[in-house]
Amino acid sequence: MLCTTPSEGTVPPVAQDAVLRFVDAVNRGDVDGVEAAFHPDFEMIVPQHPARGFKGRDQEVRNMRTLMTTHPEGRIEVRRVVESGNEVWVQNRYTSNALEMEAVVIYEIDPITDTILVGHYYSEEVDRGGPETNAWIEALGHPAQTR
Repeated sequence: MLCTTPSEGTVPPVAQDAVLRFVDAVNRGDVDGVEAAFHPDFEMIVPQHPARGFKGRDQEVRNMRTLMTTHPEGRIEVRRVVESGNEVWVQNRYTSNALEMEAVVIYEIDPITDTILVGHYYSEEVDRGGPETNAWIEALGHPAQTR
C-alpha cells in the first residue's frame, strides 16, 4: 500500500495515473481527457444517495461537462491518495466561485486499459454556516432540522 500527499512529490504508481489524468483533465476543462480516463463500462456508486448512481462512461462525461461548463474556473485539489492493488482512495476538494465540495472517492482501476472502472463517491457541499456538532447530531433523523 502506498500513501502520498501532493506535497511529498511522490511519483504516482500506475493505478493512480488514471485518477490523476482525470483530475488534470477536469482542471484543464478537457472533456476528451475526462472521457479517456474512464472505462466504457464505468459505474458510479453513491452509497448515501443511491439514485445518483449510474452505469456508463457517457453519463460521467456529461456530468463533468456540465460541471466544467457551469463552473469553468473550478478546480479539483487532491489532498490525499492511498493505493492498494487496483484500488485508489482519493480525498479531494473541488472549488469554484460558487461551489465548494469535499469528497472521498474510492476508485477501482481496470489494469488492462488503465482506466477508471468503478467509483464509490462520498461527497458533500461544504457548509461553513451549518449547525455545530451537538445540534447536528441531535437533529439526525429530522431532515428539516439538519440543514
